[in-house]
Amino acid sequence: MVTSNRLTKKQKNLFKELEGIAELFGVDYANIIDYEQAARTPLLEIMKSKIVRGQVILWYTLVDEFLNNEICRYYFGKKRSFPQLWKTKNFKLFNHYILEELHPLQKLRLVKAIRSVPKSVARDIELLNVLRNALAHAFFPENLRKSKPSWKGKNIFSYDGSKSFMDDMNQVSGFFTGISSE
Repeated sequence: MVTSNRLTKKQKNLFKELEGIAELFGVDYANIIDYEQAARTPLLEIMKSKIVRGQVILWYTLVDEFLNNEICRYYFGKKRSFPQLWKTKNFKLFNHYILEELHPLQKLRLVKAIRSVPKSVARDIELLNVLRNALAHAFFPENLRKSKPSWKGKNIFSYDGSKSFMDDMNQVSGFFTGISSE
C-alpha cells in the first residue's frame, strides 16, 4: 500500500486551523522557542495540563456515552439505530429527562444491574469519575486533600501516568465496543 506524503486541500486547511486553535488556546508547544525564555517552563507546564485535562474530560464524556448506549439498548432494543430512535418522542424524553439527570456513577450502577461488568472496568470508571472531578473542579488539583491528580498512584500529568490512563481507558472502551485494544 502506497501512502502519499502530501496533504489534500481540506487536510491543509484543517492543519492550518488546528495550528491556529492550538495558538489561540495556548497549547502551541511546538513554537515554544517563540516565547520569552523565562516564560517557557511555566507555559509548557500549563500546555501539558490543558492537554491532559482535555483528554480526561473527553474520556469521561465518552464513557458516559457508552453507559447511555447500554441503558438505551436495554430499554429500546437493538432493532432501530440511534438516529432512528432520536426521531421518536419516547426516546427523546427518556434521554432528556432521565439520562441527562443521572450522573455516570448512577448510570454505571444501572448498567451493572442490566449486565455483567468486569470489576476492573467498573473500578476504572469510578477512578475516572474521581480524576475528572479533581481536574474539572480545581484549578490547582495538586493542592486537593482527597482527590490528587493521579491515575493508580501515578501523576496524571506525567507520561507514565497518562500512558497508564490511556491503556486503561482503551480497555474500558474495548469492553463497551467489543473491540480489543491489544
